[in-house]
Amino acid sequence: MRFLLRSLVGTLIVLALMAGALSFGVSRLGAAREAASVERPKRAAPERVYTVQDRVLEPATVTPVLTAYGTVEAGRVLELRTAQPGRVIDIAGDFREGSRVAEGDLLLRIDPATTRSREADAVAGLADARSREAQAVQAVALAEAELAAARTQSNLRRDALRRRVDLANRGLVAKTAVEADQLAFASAEQSVITRRQALENARKQVEQARLAIQRADLAVSDTRRDVADTAIRAPFAGVLTETTAVLGRLVGTNEALGRLIDLAALEVAFRVSDAQFARLLGENGALLPLKARVFLDLGERRIDTGAVLARIAAITGAEGGRTVYATVLADGSTPLRPGDFVTVEVDEPPLTQVAEIPARAATEAGVIYVIGEENRLEETRVRILRRMADTLVIDEAPFGARIVAELRPQLGPGIKVQNAEEAALAQEEAKREAAARRAARGGGGEGEGGGRPGGGRPGGERATGAPSGNAGKPGGDEAAPAAEGGARPARPAGGS
Repeated sequence: MRFLLRSLVGTLIVLALMAGALSFGVSRLGAAREAASVERPKRAAPERVYTVQDRVLEPATVTPVLTAYGTVEAGRVLELRTAQPGRVIDIAGDFREGSRVAEGDLLLRIDPATTRSREADAVAGLADARSREAQAVQAVALAEAELAAARTQSNLRRDALRRRVDLANRGLVAKTAVEADQLAFASAEQSVITRRQALENARKQVEQARLAIQRADLAVSDTRRDVADTAIRAPFAGVLTETTAVLGRLVGTNEALGRLIDLAALEVAFRVSDAQFARLLGENGALLPLKARVFLDLGERRIDTGAVLARIAAITGAEGGRTVYATVLADGSTPLRPGDFVTVEVDEPPLTQVAEIPARAATEAGVIYVIGEENRLEETRVRILRRMADTLVIDEAPFGARIVAELRPQLGPGIKVQNAEEAALAQEEAKREAAARRAARGGGGEGEGGGRPGGGRPGGERATGAPSGNAGKPGGDEAAPAAEGGARPARPAGGS
């Protein structure tokens, strides 16, 4: 029992000594840290330098591109309607929605039986009118001959009357004979007048016959046109839409059977703001025939077609802006169709003595950062002329100066910056300086090691730190067993 009590007391004494040693070490470590923090000189934090993308402003001639969105419209559309009623007796095999047809192709035919009957009747009427004209011409010839005979008889009667009057004046003939010759001459004159009227009537009949021929000829032309109208042909190449005709169907006059769209006359209607519209006008206020490009996005494929500005819409809306029409420069094989939503890019008139910068190089108010002396930023304001997709066209710019190509929130006036090349050079310089410092530290350690025999171990131990463990081995070895020896008697006791 006494042995156990002594062992417990010894254990408590060892634990107390260990706790005291631990608290002493902790206090010494804290004091050393506090002394180091107080005695260590504080160095100023180095200035932070930001790496940016830069570019040099150079004057150039830029052709701005106006981007708008519009809809494809058909510039020429024909409604296929029947001019004559009847039954559809012939129809093209490709008379369907979306089918392509060539100019002059037969689309469908109406039964021409009724119109051909009217054509035959009109031809007969024309022949009858021509026959009447021949009769009238013959009547004119006869009337002319009769008028000539009447005039000859009238002349003879006049000569006979003159002789009678001469004889009567000389008393050789009675006056009654003179009166008889006068009556005969008057009758001959009346006959001339009658024949002249007959001739005029015959001539009028000829004119009427010729007018009848013209009317009959027109009737024949109308009926033949009606016969031709029974066959509906494509007046131009295009595609069919809204087709309703089928073989055997009865159709009426002016009934719609479909529509034909000319794909070579497509247009794009797109809306621009008032400011954009002003840039599309010339000095006289007329729309400039500027070139444009029309883009149709079809999934992963994009259709690109040329166009040219054609005209302005006749009416403007209350929402402002203007609607502009551009003629698509494409043939009938284009995949564009009326109703397609497309992107339109118009090449505006070129701008001279301007600069083109990335869109992120300036703020909305036109502020850019110029890299000045010592690579420090200076704030400059420019005038933004055009805003395009990824770039800005600016005026009143400091040409020849370097600017920041992409603004960031950390940048501001007075901030020091560098580009990628300068950053690479600075990094290489830092590596060389670090290598020089490491080389200098390595040379100083060898000098101290060479002075250890004459300088004494304590100085060498404090300077290097690594040799201190080797130099203190004898003392340490002696202290360690002493510490262990004080604890060793308790272990057997605890174990037993």
